Amino acid sequence: MGYRNWEIGTGGWGRGASAGAASWVIVPLVLCGLVFAACDGAGGSAFEPEFVVEAFVIAGEPLQPVRLSRTAPLNEPYDFTALAVRDAEVALELLDEAGGVAERFAYAEDPARPGVYVPTAPRPALPLRRYRLDVLPPGGGRISATTLVPDTFRVVGANTREAVYQSTAQLEITLTRSLYPGRDQAYFVFSTEALDPVEEQLTPLAASILDFQEDELTLEDLRVGASPIFNEANYDLNADGTLTIRYPWLAIAFFGPNRLTAHVLGDNLYDYIRSQSVQQGGSTFSPGEIPNPIEHLDGARGVFGSYARQTFELFVKRPEEAECAVIGGAVICGEAEARTDG
Repeated sequence: MGYRNWEIGTGGWGRGASAGAASWVIVPLVLCGLVFAACDGAGGSAFEPEFVVEAFVIAGEPLQPVRLSRTAPLNEPYDFTALAVRDAEVALELLDEAGGVAERFAYAEDPARPGVYVPTAPRPALPLRRYRLDVLPPGGGRISATTLVPDTFRVVGANTREAVYQSTAQLEITLTRSLYPGRDQAYFVFSTEALDPVEEQLTPLAASILDFQEDELTLEDLRVGASPIFNEANYDLNADGTLTIRYPWLAIAFFGPNRLTAHVLGDNLYDYIRSQSVQQGGSTFSPGEIPNPIEHLDGARGVFGSYARQTFELFVKRPEEAECAVIGGAVICGEAEARTDG
């Protein structure tokens, strides 16, 4: 039996935050919403619900909630609250180098949020360590998965904190490298969150998208956007070992203050997102041949992954607010923008 899910933000600079509670990057990073539905597959067998896990470990940050639900039939909408799995036993285990349990962290169901399990005590997630999710659902069975957490990193500089929209002075952000065992490069996903998401602040491109899809999109859908995966072909490796990434104007939907977040992906999340793009049309597979995402979960569907993240705030000016001119279709600004460190 197969299943399908839909995710915002894997096939291009995707936008949308209406999935709200189902997003793993809503506050402060909004990247994607997960919606799970089971389908019959080639054999047309009867629908049997499967468990769905949504859980993430963020380097250096407190342990995150675990969301547990079931798949819905293909012809029915996925509603997490209606499909939530209650009364499960949930724990997260920190593993040692030999794969043994160094520490076990208990979780309890949030009384106000069925199917959402939170740590009983706040603990930070350690970078470059392996964690195992252990879930005993009601009625028997076991769900398990492991993830290796990426190293932390820092934003060490940017060429500006105030940029003129579509000017030739494109935003460049310089980051330290994030180490990951067995990997010679970092895989990034970037998100952009508008901090003043009102209609008057829409960029011309975003306004035209909203007008064209007014029956399907709202301002909230445009408030946050996410990039596809960035690899070494998308950034410059500097002599001092840092990385410089040029931020595309396509990622900006609102003038004014924006929060940009860089995420370095662990292997589980990298595999999930890149395979998810196949389901979003990023391949030549015909509909009947589209494979399931790479999930790295035993006993359930969904994702248990890890990442490290850092944020950077940028103020986006309108061209008329600066000394700029449009020359040959490009916005040329007279004043050079000073580099901002830190």
